[in-house]
Amino acid sequence: MSRIKWIQYPVIMLSAVMALQLMSGTIFSVGTGNSVVPEDFPQTPAEAREYINKDMKELYNELNYYVQETNNGKLREDLLQKRIDSREYTFEMVYGASHGERLVHKNNMYPYSGYNLTGDSVSAEGVPWYAGWSGTKIQDFDMVKKPWLNPRVGVKNNRFNHYSDPSNNYLANSNGTFEQAILTGLNLEYGGKTYSEFIYNNMNAGYKDRVVYDFNSTPSKGGSWVDYVQVIQPPTFLSWGSGRIYINHPDGSLTYLGIPIAPFVLQVDDLSATFESFPSGAVAGDSVTVGVRINSTFDGDRTTDFAWEIKDGSGKTVPANYRGHERKAAGPITIPGNSERMLYASFIMPETSVSIKLQVNYGKSPEEVVYTNNTVSSTLKLVQPMPAVKQKYDLDYNVLSREISFPLANGNQITAVLKLPGSSRWNGNAVGALNVVNGMPGLLRNFQVNNNPAVNEAATTITRTPVITAKLQRTDFGDNPLGGEWLNPGNAYTPRAKTGTVSFSGEVNRNYIHTYESCKTVSGTDGKPMRECKTHEESGSTSAPFSPGEDSITVNTFIYNGRKDIPDKEYQDKIEGNARDSLSKRLLWTTEPYKIDTIRWMAHADESGALSNWTDVNGQYERTFTQQGIGNLVWKTGQTMADAYRQGREAARKMTNNKADYDRAVFATDRELQNADYPIKSGYYFNPAGVYNFTLETVTYKPNKDDTKDHKELVKAVIDSFRYESDLIYINNNKVPVNLLNEPLERTGNTIVRKPAALSVENAKGVNALPLILVEDRSTDSSRYSKEVEEIYHSQDRNNLEATHIFWKNILEGYSQSSTKGSNDAFLYREFVKDGQHMYKITEKTTVSIIVNPDNAPIYTDAGMSDGNYYVKAWIADVDLSSSTNAYHTLGKLVGIKPLDEIRVSVKGSMYDDLNN
Repeated sequence: MSRIKWIQYPVIMLSAVMALQLMSGTIFSVGTGNSVVPEDFPQTPAEAREYINKDMKELYNELNYYVQETNNGKLREDLLQKRIDSREYTFEMVYGASHGERLVHKNNMYPYSGYNLTGDSVSAEGVPWYAGWSGTKIQDFDMVKKPWLNPRVGVKNNRFNHYSDPSNNYLANSNGTFEQAILTGLNLEYGGKTYSEFIYNNMNAGYKDRVVYDFNSTPSKGGSWVDYVQVIQPPTFLSWGSGRIYINHPDGSLTYLGIPIAPFVLQVDDLSATFESFPSGAVAGDSVTVGVRINSTFDGDRTTDFAWEIKDGSGKTVPANYRGHERKAAGPITIPGNSERMLYASFIMPETSVSIKLQVNYGKSPEEVVYTNNTVSSTLKLVQPMPAVKQKYDLDYNVLSREISFPLANGNQITAVLKLPGSSRWNGNAVGALNVVNGMPGLLRNFQVNNNPAVNEAATTITRTPVITAKLQRTDFGDNPLGGEWLNPGNAYTPRAKTGTVSFSGEVNRNYIHTYESCKTVSGTDGKPMRECKTHEESGSTSAPFSPGEDSITVNTFIYNGRKDIPDKEYQDKIEGNARDSLSKRLLWTTEPYKIDTIRWMAHADESGALSNWTDVNGQYERTFTQQGIGNLVWKTGQTMADAYRQGREAARKMTNNKADYDRAVFATDRELQNADYPIKSGYYFNPAGVYNFTLETVTYKPNKDDTKDHKELVKAVIDSFRYESDLIYINNNKVPVNLLNEPLERTGNTIVRKPAALSVENAKGVNALPLILVEDRSTDSSRYSKEVEEIYHSQDRNNLEATHIFWKNILEGYSQSSTKGSNDAFLYREFVKDGQHMYKITEKTTVSIIVNPDNAPIYTDAGMSDGNYYVKAWIADVDLSSSTNAYHTLGKLVGIKPLDEIRVSVKGSMYDDLNN
């Protein structure tokens, strides 16, 4: 029935977005149920057209109004027959065929069933509002009044616009106009219905629970529907009429909406129910009253049935009190002819939404032409309770206090009205006061009432508009981070709320003087009776209360004081190259933890909410600083044994006899021994030799710049791991065969039993207790040690995050680097390192040389040493780091190097062989 389209004329160029998009039509019918069809109701399409044309002749003097065929096609007799077959007897006169772009709805239906007489498309039954809806109710549109007289609209006038015929019995209820027919059409098609009944493909779904038209509503601009509706075709007893309203839009565009005009059959002998009062929602515990108006268009009284159905979300009946013209939930009710009855139901809102239905004449006695409007139903939605407030303020996560200011009673005048008794005059000013009370001093601090002077004025109507100022403080909610008392709510997203009240009451008094006469009959000088009156004045006083009330101020304080733990940054704990043959080893460990104090920034808010007076506030939790510790150890031989013994070995190969050429050892010159790498004869000196270097560089993090214990102890541990070992048999100054450590050796017969021995820095004394190992390090040469110190910078500057090193951001809350940026995004919480604390990256490097037999002291082998193969080698022992107190103790064993340097010595003969020769 109803639809909305663009109106676009070349002159006015209308093109803005429509306030209400295309609407569907709904054909309401006369449902005969099991009753007998009136004998004169049409039973064929031809009879229907004849019946309706007869009405057009009798009602409007229009002859053969509905023709059999128009330029758009033949009359849709199939639609007429469908109504007849379904025993429903209201008709739309439609020509042509279904058309339009198919909709994804009801088997891809066409939006239009055909055309009306004037060539406009007629919406198909059940078509949705496929262009959406603006959310504005039909009665609230900005409609053009008498559009047929408005050149801007540009439509032709016709005899049915603002039609009036008081002689038409069907129009008697509306002074001969179509007003009631329009109201009936709107009620039947849209009354009380929500957009969800017309929605298409979820368009504008936010409006789905809004009612599109309120029952019996007239244009909110004023006037009646007939003042705005251009009638396209009039209604008859069985056929629908149609019209249009034209709608102004703020952008200057113009659209129109089709308006249904109900057949007269739907306006007679009818009972209908409509909600007179229905709340939009209610809070649990509220007292709710719903009112339903039952109308009758019958001429005389009619007694019928009615029944309330009020149920909660679980389907249980909600106890209610019933009042109005009937004080029960169901039963008979008598409705006077052409009058109404009111029924009310009051109940306490439960903890769920409530479905409310009232049905009248469900027994269908008396018989009506249409029953579709006999039931009203809707759902009263449960509104979740919040304190009834007029003011609401938030203390955000980073706000310590907030100044607030608000007008009491939302700025409305609080009034006391004095009435002067008759025959009186005021005597002086009105006096009194409006008393304002802070109901929660522990919430509304520094409470002041402004613009509320005491009353002393010559007035009968006294008004006050007080303005309240106060201060909200975080400490009143149990959270005092500035004082070191942190509250940690279970859910930081849910604020801690408090509601305070500001109540007001009072009265004014004003004195007055009351004037009255007292009369009596007396005798005059002539003896005749006469009337004598006297005027009196007496004081009085009257008072009037100010309208009392109470404002509620809800304060939501959002609290978040940090998380106890920050996700640990993972560092490596391992030794790379930790193999026997590796001269280079890289130690990686997590440095020792240091507790760090933090601060956050919080502010104070003024009345506008602007933040100022930023204050650094101690963080609740200490944070732990750790980093990646690094140690790079590289061994390098400064002088190998091969280098040390090269001169003597070459002299032996050349068989020279110059003793000076045999600087460290006497190698055999015998030709038969030259195939051995290092041939000697026992009894000669064989001086230990070799120089071995290592470099150790460490990176550690400390709160001071001092040389680190970590580096010093690791250097010492590596030095102590050096070994110089041999199984040669030596002889000491006491002529005792000994090993390298000067330990006496046992004999088996004439054979001296060899016993390998190894020198170390800790055990460096060898044959004859000579110190055979010298360590050169920073103690001997300061240039062998270097240190670089880099401070890990930080700043409390909240506006310059770049002033804080990423290493700090790894451990502070509120940064992406610590995977806690969400704390700043959600809770405005970000930590900074408190001033006065320091952390330094300390890079230390030590170069160590271990010199074997630095003085080249002569060490003699025992002449009794058996012939055979002997060895001399330098190697590095394992270092057990787990016994260290430094952070790298987690690395376990630092594997040594075997061998670092080595030679094989061949012993053949002795010095006595040379002497005998």
